[in-house]
Amino acid sequence: MNKTFRSLIYILSILLAVIVAIVLRQRAVANLPIDFDEDDYLRAGQEYAHLIRISDWSGFLETNYRPEHPPLAKIVIGLSLLSAEEKPLVPEAATSAGPNKFLPSVLVKPARTLNAILGVLTVAILAAINPLAGLFLAAHTLTTKYVSQIMLEALPALTSLITATSYLKWKQAKRSGVNGWLILSAISLGLTAASKYLYCVVGIAILADWLLDAREKETLKSSLRTAAIWGLLAIAIFFAFDPYLWPNPIARLGESIFFHAGYASGAAEVEDAGFPIWQPIFWLFFSPRVWHGKVFPFPFDPFIATLALFGLKRLWTKERLYVLWLGIGLAFLLAWPTKWPQYIVILTVPLSLAAAETIFIFGDNLRRWRQTRKTRARVHYNKTEIRRAIPWLVPGLITFAILTLFPLIFQFGVSMTNFNSASIRDGFNGGIWRSISSGLTGKLPTMPANLTAHPDKVNFVGLNSYPEVFKFISYSNNWSILFFNVLWTVFSVLLQCGLGLGVALLLWQRGVRLGKFWQALFILPWAIPEMIGAMMWVNVFQRDWGWLYLAVDKFGESSVFAVFVNALNQNPSLWLAVFLLPAVWYGFPFMMLAASTGLKTVPREVLDAAAIDGAGIWQAFRYVTWPMLLPLLLPAVIVRGIFAFNQFYLFQAFGFRNATLATLSYNVFNPARGFGAAGGQFAISATINIITVILLMIFVLLFSRWTRSGPVRE
Repeated sequence: MNKTFRSLIYILSILLAVIVAIVLRQRAVANLPIDFDEDDYLRAGQEYAHLIRISDWSGFLETNYRPEHPPLAKIVIGLSLLSAEEKPLVPEAATSAGPNKFLPSVLVKPARTLNAILGVLTVAILAAINPLAGLFLAAHTLTTKYVSQIMLEALPALTSLITATSYLKWKQAKRSGVNGWLILSAISLGLTAASKYLYCVVGIAILADWLLDAREKETLKSSLRTAAIWGLLAIAIFFAFDPYLWPNPIARLGESIFFHAGYASGAAEVEDAGFPIWQPIFWLFFSPRVWHGKVFPFPFDPFIATLALFGLKRLWTKERLYVLWLGIGLAFLLAWPTKWPQYIVILTVPLSLAAAETIFIFGDNLRRWRQTRKTRARVHYNKTEIRRAIPWLVPGLITFAILTLFPLIFQFGVSMTNFNSASIRDGFNGGIWRSISSGLTGKLPTMPANLTAHPDKVNFVGLNSYPEVFKFISYSNNWSILFFNVLWTVFSVLLQCGLGLGVALLLWQRGVRLGKFWQALFILPWAIPEMIGAMMWVNVFQRDWGWLYLAVDKFGESSVFAVFVNALNQNPSLWLAVFLLPAVWYGFPFMMLAASTGLKTVPREVLDAAAIDGAGIWQAFRYVTWPMLLPLLLPAVIVRGIFAFNQFYLFQAFGFRNATLATLSYNVFNPARGFGAAGGQFAISATINIITVILLMIFVLLFSRWTRSGPVRE
């Protein structure tokens, strides 16, 4: 492929991303309903448009409706309104008020259109850096929504990207002093701060990258001097483009910044939302297509976020600034009490770049596979050995077929029907087989799936129930059962692995007395039946009569028990810790045993040699112990991951009946519960089980591929 052709493909890829961005954002501008805050920012734009029309420039010093946010993005909205007829100011409303459905369309359209244009420019710049990342950003529905409404996101999203790219251009020039690119980066950061403070996390990421680079090159002093100039210029630009601060900079800036702390902790809408600490991660995998199904053609967001997980390592190697931007931004959103979905827009540029790297990894692996396919040596099988092995394999294959394959096939068949408690007589009298065989042969029509209906005859629904069930477990009343299931699996397995490995390392140390006794003691939780262990922990945390609440009654409101109970009642995120405590207590002994077995294979002579060579404790663990321990620990992690994903007794005992797919499947199957007024949805339960099996197979394959813990092929 010659250089001219590559350049043409590159340009066409950029154009494709821009065209997709234009089409989707234009569709969003025209069809999205009025959202929260649009009335506030339209009113702010009206005030600035009026000042510009009458040339009252001094009015900018005293005008900033909703002063918790800087005025620049509102001024830009005001500029967009100059082409429209002036209308009376939008009525003022409290921050807790619902969306104003009666905003004049002659003002809404130009304000939204200008923001959408800024969103398209952001896509164009990102596409020039990485066309595939630009395409992902163009298709990202949450970004499309919030840069196509009268919000403050479009301008700082654009300027923050310019801030990062200009800094990288300066960095690539390998100059230690200030040049045009660094000045542009500082100006863009100042404009970002003058638009919305939150987007300044890109500046923190740049400083972190700057520090890492300076330490590697041992140029800390000169780098700090240059960074100081860059920061001071950004601050000057911020004040220059925030005229509301000019009359009283300190007081008004303090009022603006400290408003957010009070709003996050005391606003009624924040308290009513009750979002947990991990809500920003949920928003990353969420698509507003759930809210606006007719506006967005496809929910791209969860797929982009999933791809990004596998591309972070390569992106760090390629350009770590973007990973720092994503990590610092996400850490801030997790820590900040306000969890509105539009805040995710600060992360979608680096998220799109990470997702693009995953596609490149896949492409590289595919090319490598095609290049090596013809050179691989063919495996020759000895027919005599195969014939000798068959008698030993047949019993296992028969057992596998009876205990594993047949139940899966049967459940898959049931999932293609609407078998339920009302049709149980018909189903057991041949209705299941009749509906499946007649449906597959076309003798019966395929009925639409209904998750709550209870017909008295078994009908064939084919695969119609799968998209409905998957939609339900992904986004049910703004809550994702699947998301919580994955989040639970990750946290519980990490904590179990960490505690189990830590205990194993402690018992492995020389001079530990009664090591076998301590090991047997730590294994005891694993010996207790899981349901009994779950009930024990229920007795600890049960409201009113649980041990923890009884301790509050005994020791008073000033005790540490009361502090914990009050925090538990006020912060919904802490309930995850309540579930994690018994899960870690029950699961860490298995990880401890696996780690202890692996540690026995580590030769003491190797560690002694590493110590002689000057390796510290951490270096010896990282470069000697951990690589030798990993092959035995990874299968244990997979086993605990499967158990955690299918966690049942713990949540069932606590009454959290829709926590995981396992609990949901059981309660849908149970005639006393379900999607509707009654349960007994046997076919829906089977569908959930099949989806669970598929997800676990994908998890095992990806984890084995990522860790190279699968079977070794010679």
